[in-house]
Amino acid sequence: MLDVVKTILPLVVFVIGALVVAVRLQSQVKELQKDLDTLLKRDTYVAVVKLQAQQEQTEKNISALWQFSNQLRNRFNGHSK
Repeated sequence: MLDVVKTILPLVVFVIGALVVAVRLQSQVKELQKDLDTLLKRDTYVAVVKLQAQQEQTEKNISALWQFSNQLRNRFNGHSK
């Protein structure tokens, strides 16, 4: 009887430990999934892409304004192009 208890006791302790670890891991995975869902709902990536496109368009507009300004300056200074 004592030999059976000595054989089974480590197995029971291992199974209980594995269950505790499994429950903790499952809880952490659920928390991480909630965090991921929250981040995806924010559409962060879409906002960054839109801002990047707006910045590129603004830079193009500024370049066009400078070119126009330089053309006007050249016309008033008597340079023809």
